[in-house]
Amino acid sequence: MKKRGASTSTVIGSLIVGLLIGAGIIYAAAPSLGLSSGTTRTATTTVQVGTATTTLQGGTATTTVVSTVSGGGSGLCNGQTLTIGALNDLSGDLSSQGKGDLLAENHAITDINAYLQSSGCNLKFALNSQDYQLKNALALSQFQAMIAAGVQVVIGPLNSGTAQFILPTANSNHVVLISPSSTSAALAFEPSASAPKYLFRTAPADTAQGLADARIMVDRGVQGAIIINRDDTYGNGLANSTKIDLIRDGVSAANIKGPYKYDTTTSDFSSLISQIASDYTTLSSAVGAAHVAIYAVTFQELGTLLIQAHNSNPSLLATTLPWFGTDGQAQNTVLTNATGSGAQMAQVRLPSTLFNVINNTRTAAFVASLTPSEKAIAASNFFYTLEGYDDTWLAALAVLSAGKYDGTAIHSVMASVANSFFGLTGWEGLQSSQDRIPGSYQVWKVVQSGSKYDWVLAGTWSYDTDKVSWTNPP
Repeated sequence: MKKRGASTSTVIGSLIVGLLIGAGIIYAAAPSLGLSSGTTRTATTTVQVGTATTTLQGGTATTTVVSTVSGGGSGLCNGQTLTIGALNDLSGDLSSQGKGDLLAENHAITDINAYLQSSGCNLKFALNSQDYQLKNALALSQFQAMIAAGVQVVIGPLNSGTAQFILPTANSNHVVLISPSSTSAALAFEPSASAPKYLFRTAPADTAQGLADARIMVDRGVQGAIIINRDDTYGNGLANSTKIDLIRDGVSAANIKGPYKYDTTTSDFSSLISQIASDYTTLSSAVGAAHVAIYAVTFQELGTLLIQAHNSNPSLLATTLPWFGTDGQAQNTVLTNATGSGAQMAQVRLPSTLFNVINNTRTAAFVASLTPSEKAIAASNFFYTLEGYDDTWLAALAVLSAGKYDGTAIHSVMASVANSFFGLTGWEGLQSSQDRIPGSYQVWKVVQSGSKYDWVLAGTWSYDTDKVSWTNPP
């Protein structure tokens, strides 16, 4: 339905402005990564449509939201339903995250459609979510089926190995992928006009996380490290990046063992556990047991490894320093389940990095809208749950901004939409590689609380200063 006296393109332009406020999302100029406590930042004003409060470093920053979006949009408000695809892992080693992502994506679809209806635009979005089980071939088959059905933008996949596997198909068919959690540095290459990349990643590439993980370990006194990782694009990239950064930060290369790769399908970690035990003895003699770390670049299969280590070599779980982890484990509630590996997780503590969520009033409103059972699902890999919501909005907004449901047109506007987008996880600004601009990383660790095992915030690493601020050191 058109507004009286307005063209369809004007309606769509107004919707893009209104959508970003009406459903709890902010469309504004890119905020400064170094925004100081208590600062008010105002974008270049043409039309003011609202404000939102962001909590930063103990203070607040009020962002005045403005936009002058002019869209094509002809024909979008004609009663059609457009389908956004989603490749989620609901039964593999990222299932804890995948369930939260799907929950958030469904909430986003509901919110998007509610606002479209209230604004007089007869357009709906639907979600086609598939469980690819962390299997490359299955993801490709599901993705090809989506393409055949006319889907032009897909949220996911979650992991870098699968993203790398299906990216050629996305490129050749001009279908946009928006991954909330693919971080491998191998995919952080620069696209070109002649070779565009149809993958956008709303978490930073692991070059930043490698810096963070190395600094955190050295800050805790690490002089020797044993590195283990899943043998995929994510595991190999982050393990090697962190090793390089450990050496940069003063750890002798001779005192770094590994990275030791394991097949992503393995369920028997006995040989790897024996290797870790042998290297731990060697490094303890070289630098002292109080200075030896075990660094694990894994997904939730780490729980199986820890249970097996507890049964065969329990002293490995009682090391002076904690084991150290990554965003592949941080906040994963499957790992901390009391009937599973929760006790072992609390024993090793596993301080793990996770890209920092900038808490704002929109984030709080989203969490408040969840039922108790939904909050339990969202608590696992919380950043990625929020990012699933934001990515769905990015997809819808890019369609509206492009003015048509066409992958090439969506691709052409995605960077500008993301760079002007402040969502539940903060500013979504992208580097030229189409990966999120790095900021700070939170450090989460596991503690025992009665009969439960919980993730608690331990500190924060700053990308700008390469320093760690501890609130609850491991």
